[in-house]
Amino acid sequence: MNIPVEKWGHQGIVILWAPRSPCNLGCQYCYFGTLEDRLNRTAPLRPGEPSHVGQNDVSVKAILAFITSFTSDLVHRVFIAGGEPLLWRGIRQMISGLKAAGSEVIVCTNGLPLVDERMSAWLVNAEVEAVSVSLDSHNPRYNDHWRVDGSGQGWYGVVKGIETLLRKRKECRRQIKVGIYSVITRLNIDHILNTARFAVELGVDYYIIQPVSLAKDHRLYNELALDTRHYATLADTINMLMETGIKIRLPNKVYLRLVLETLTPGPSPMVRGCFGGRDLFFIEPDGSVSDCPSMYRIAETQLGERLSIIEHTAHDVFSAAKRRKNTDCLCFSQDCVNMWQLMAFDQILG
Repeated sequence: MNIPVEKWGHQGIVILWAPRSPCNLGCQYCYFGTLEDRLNRTAPLRPGEPSHVGQNDVSVKAILAFITSFTSDLVHRVFIAGGEPLLWRGIRQMISGLKAAGSEVIVCTNGLPLVDERMSAWLVNAEVEAVSVSLDSHNPRYNDHWRVDGSGQGWYGVVKGIETLLRKRKECRRQIKVGIYSVITRLNIDHILNTARFAVELGVDYYIIQPVSLAKDHRLYNELALDTRHYATLADTINMLMETGIKIRLPNKVYLRLVLETLTPGPSPMVRGCFGGRDLFFIEPDGSVSDCPSMYRIAETQLGERLSIIEHTAHDVFSAAKRRKNTDCLCFSQDCVNMWQLMAFDQILG
């Protein structure tokens, strides 16, 4: 099977950017590693290995210098992810720089920093396009078991943060979108509908589900990972979600079909002309740039092919020659499929 992706392109590129490594949560299935990894790590990071340790995070100065080379026709949209970006000292400068360059900005956060009214008000007045908050269930116990928060705020703190942001949006009469992202494992498929209803009650604009992404040697793979046994249950749940008439923006329908495709048996399909390396790039905390955030794609990328934002311009890193190269890819997986919703984000902002 081949998956054509031509229609998923943009006039300008999309960047998923993790400007810092540290995070104030210890989510057990985080692609940056666990809380234990952060506390016990002594070995140096492998090239391309994300970690909350933050041994080589690039400076704010270097990030801002790179952003000054942006043009609105080159960099269309930037998703700022983590580590937790809203606790990073350079976040306001980064967002201001991106907006000045004409790029759309979506902030991806665990939600706890939004409890600070000054932060929520600043984001609203900065007119970022959207804020996506991670909340994996309407059930506090489930969420807090997997998203470990040493401060004790947990689920209730995240909800308070969302409510604070929504209140500031109303007070300032701004149009930014606010949404919830839920990581779906085999243990919370049956939470999806109630979590969507809870999102409606909160008053957010969109609700997105994304399958958990775990390597097969991950300690939680056998406990949490979705596979062919969960296809029917997830498919039925997705159909109910799309057909309930719920008053909230939901994931792109093609994206949801591709999520189910990752649960079908057989070899991975070929993605013809994938947007990874053509219209989508990933910038890591050390400033290195990958064609795609997928762990499998990164593992296949030779070190000599990975440029850095340090002492380079956006036109160097995202050159026309680089974007015209063959992007056919066999790394379609639960790790990469989440990127398809990022590329379909126009329907969320519309």
